[in-house]
Amino acid sequence: MPTEPTAPASGNGDGWTYTLVPLPDGRTCEVLVHGRQDRVLVHQPGTPSGAAPDPLLAEVSDSLGLRVVVPLRPGYGRSTPNPGRRMADVPGDIEAVLAHLGVSEFVSAGYSGGGPHSLATAALASACRAAAVVVSPAPRDAAGLDYYAGMAASNFEEWALADQGEAAVRPWLEKQAAELRERPIDTYVELFGDALPAPDRAVVDRDGATRIGVGLRKALENGIEGWLEDDIALTTPWGFDLTTVTTPVTFWSGRQDAFISYEHSLWMAQRVSGSDLHLLSAHGHLSLMRTLLPDLLGDLVTKAGWS
Repeated sequence: MPTEPTAPASGNGDGWTYTLVPLPDGRTCEVLVHGRQDRVLVHQPGTPSGAAPDPLLAEVSDSLGLRVVVPLRPGYGRSTPNPGRRMADVPGDIEAVLAHLGVSEFVSAGYSGGGPHSLATAALASACRAAAVVVSPAPRDAAGLDYYAGMAASNFEEWALADQGEAAVRPWLEKQAAELRERPIDTYVELFGDALPAPDRAVVDRDGATRIGVGLRKALENGIEGWLEDDIALTTPWGFDLTTVTTPVTFWSGRQDAFISYEHSLWMAQRVSGSDLHLLSAHGHLSLMRTLLPDLLGDLVTKAGWS
């Protein structure tokens, strides 16, 4: 049976609940949960992103009989920072959260900066039955991949600084975070406007002020540590070998993506044995997961053998 949360959970009236879960090393993970179903989807948001209640995710998950669990990575929201963490370190936190909630098996979906974390979960968490890796970057040391090809100048600026290490990227993150907390959507568009093709701009216009803005504020409410840790984890060795992944994985990418070229997904799919790859010409970085969420989660349910 699920254990009781160690801190009072807070709800917002629409079926989503935040709670705090203790981790074995003394840190705390903040978790957002929707539903009570036995079958669990672990949703891993992008970078930077906290966990924001999402009516579309709730609706689609409910229709598929899935409970949604969103563990905030270290440093985001009220999750304790874990400086120096690698991709390979996050699946252990997820397993601890799910054990606390009484969950024995799950599927994982990771978007953008959450994509590598979803892949790491597929590689290292034995209870993960299937994983979706959506508009995700490849490892920084990906042999033969022109890593920055097709990347908008705004996104390249952050990655180039992260490549140089914490001391180089921290001041940039501090400046952007201060503005994002004050004016999340306006600042987001000003900062990354050159990376937003028409399909992505439509997503920002439609639900930026609610879901995206709330997620950004949640991510940064206690500083930039989660964002910083993600950037360093993305640009340093991940701590696992893609060729060892045996859990069913599907990669999803948009050909109009100006944050991360679809070539990253192609590179990874060629190295994860038995994986599937969907390249969508009509989509960019933000639009794919919103438009194709029923297909994406339906694929996970099928691959997990739950259909």
